[in-house]
Amino acid sequence: MLNLEKYKEELVELEQNLKIYKESIREIAEEILNHKVSKYPIFIATREHSTMGKMIIDKEELALEWSIFASTLEEFVARKVVLEDKLDDFRKNYKNPESFVCVFALLTDNAGFIFTPYDEE
Repeated sequence: MLNLEKYKEELVELEQNLKIYKESIREIAEEILNHKVSKYPIFIATREHSTMGKMIIDKEELALEWSIFASTLEEFVARKVVLEDKLDDFRKNYKNPESFVCVFALLTDNAGFIFTPYDEE
């Protein structure tokens, strides 16, 4: 479990960036789902480069703090980020990808999954 207080500044900054990116992310998620690439799109948020996924938003081009890479649960399993014996748990916790974006946030010295709704309530 992430110590949210320790990462509060980073998470607030990520949340602000995600508000800007959400529509672009939603379009990519819909493509992944509609083309049956995966039922589980995952978006990697990082301040650095990622060797996983495909870059869809370059922070440098937008003068922001976080880049976004599109990936899937299948890649996370292949790279052993999500272990096969934890797949059922992951799937149970995974939220509807048409309503929520699944973000794997690479923080300063930790990482974790965050689900955030596309539409603010």
